[in-house]
Amino acid sequence: MSKQTSCRPSLCIDLKKNRIRIHRHTLQMIGSPEYIQLLVNPLASMIAIKGSIHKDHLAHKIHLDAADCIELYSSGLIENLMTVNSDLSLNKSYRLYGCLDTKKGIALFPMHEPVPLNAVEESQ
Repeated sequence: MSKQTSCRPSLCIDLKKNRIRIHRHTLQMIGSPEYIQLLVNPLASMIAIKGSIHKDHLAHKIHLDAADCIELYSSGLIENLMTVNSDLSLNKSYRLYGCLDTKKGIALFPMHEPVPLNAVEESQ
């Protein structure tokens, strides 16, 4: 990963496995929260990752330990993301690069610029 892109939050969407992979550096950029929310705005064609609390029923607990990333699986979410961006191809994986709102502790990812991954990059 280049120095320029490693300074930006990123996530991977794997349409074949119905998986969203959020890397450690992205979580660290939003303050290393114990819980996160995944937010989708179909009108703005955006995905957001926001730190949350355990009382939030929409939050996901982060179990990072020694791993470099967390993986969330949801066929329903992936189907919804495909309706937000109809250019996404089933059985492919994409990386999204985003921007940070440090005041709100949120990473924002536009869906209109997905970067296709090849098989070698997907395993990293």
